[in-house]
Amino acid sequence: MPGGVPPRFVLIFWPVVDRLLKLIGRIRTLRTDCSGIMSFNLHRYKGPARVLNDGSEVRIGDTLIELHMNNDWFRRRRQLNLRIWQSPWEIINCFAQDLRVLAEQVVDGKFEGVVALRGVTFLHTGAKRLGFQIEELPDSLWKKGARFYMAGLIRTYGLRACERSRCRGRSIELKEIWLSKAALLRTYGPKHE
Repeated sequence: MPGGVPPRFVLIFWPVVDRLLKLIGRIRTLRTDCSGIMSFNLHRYKGPARVLNDGSEVRIGDTLIELHMNNDWFRRRRQLNLRIWQSPWEIINCFAQDLRVLAEQVVDGKFEGVVALRGVTFLHTGAKRLGFQIEELPDSLWKKGARFYMAGLIRTYGLRACERSRCRGRSIELKEIWLSKAALLRTYGPKHE
């Protein structure tokens, strides 16, 4: 992948950096048994007020669930010699399962006061299929650093499907994804009779 791929010898540090960032950012797995594909942390929103596609508002100081990939999920699959990407639908299905778990936890009161889910990902096409609103990220040093870091994760954890298919000849395009709490519960929450 052109456009900021870390050299292979630098990648030996990526798992250490990944663990350090998880510790600093208080990123934890969604499921207690660590079997899910998603991790998260909670933080206060500091950006400009925004209205999401469903009319939900996000204001400065609101609590968000920041979504992350559970890189241990990919590492375990690799150690078991399982294919990381059998199909894009498998990954989308894993995310959908975790969104159902997250919706149940919200209903049970674990995330009281949360107004929305947010993430930054190169998997924005799949996120759109899951109901997320996709937003462009402004060009910034942070975006370049995040793209560099995520390109290293792709290579470190063997996520080469992107390299072999759609991303060939292009750099990773990071986008911001949003899903309101109301949309999460409507789409993935327990069904009421």
